[in-house]
Amino acid sequence: MIVARTTDDGFIARLINVQGPCTTPLDAAIEYMRARIERIAPWYVLAMAPHAIVTVLLIDVIIAGQRSRIAPLCLWLLAATLWRWACLARLQQDVLRDLGQAGDVRLWSRLPAIICVRMASNVGITWGSIALGVPAFYGLFMGGFVAPLLLESRDPAVPRVRACMSWITHAGRRLLRVTLVMTLIILVGTIAAFVSQMVLANTVLSSLLGIDTADLNVTLGSWAWRLRVFYGLFLLFDVYWTVACVFLYYDSQSRRTATDLRVRLTDLTKAGA
Repeated sequence: MIVARTTDDGFIARLINVQGPCTTPLDAAIEYMRARIERIAPWYVLAMAPHAIVTVLLIDVIIAGQRSRIAPLCLWLLAATLWRWACLARLQQDVLRDLGQAGDVRLWSRLPAIICVRMASNVGITWGSIALGVPAFYGLFMGGFVAPLLLESRDPAVPRVRACMSWITHAGRRLLRVTLVMTLIILVGTIAAFVSQMVLANTVLSSLLGIDTADLNVTLGSWAWRLRVFYGLFLLFDVYWTVACVFLYYDSQSRRTATDLRVRLTDLTKAGA
């Protein structure tokens, strides 16, 4: 118990310093994941297992040109996506509880509203480029903020969503910088992943270990493999973004309502003392 208390106090102390650049909430999310990975991993695996299975099958069907199987798999992908959203909302609820901000709201009572907002957000992200990216910008953050937004309070969903849109607008420049930072992280991570596998196949295995990598190079050059790599990278960035959105939500809220995440975490520290 003493070790656990010390770990929690040290963890919260690192999160208290939320003032500063736009990357501060992202850094806090990394610290949270490092300290709570044993709580994050089960829910994320549960959320993404059906989605991953259907996605891999869909990749194989598309590459093989089996058009008759695409429509049924898309229906399964829709079901897996709804399941994913529900489990990710449960994961974000755990983050809220760790921050001491989860209200006495049952997830299932808010789940229909969360899914509806998620659907609207995806539409905004998909078609946002038509309006110079504005709907995509709101859709990106609204989709990540909706679970902490509705699970924090029992207030009606529509006014809460409108208030959150106002918070996003007020923190627009800061969130735009966050978007650029995340884009850069994703770009660098993607390049590093593909460069690493090419170095492994063409230098480490073939030159240093003397292994014939001809068949491996064929696999690495196929679109089926590339799409699987892209999806694997999506999983890594997605779990991070899911957690980071909770911290970005409070950061954006504080800039609109004159509250401060520092105060929330300080009160949490005092309560645990």
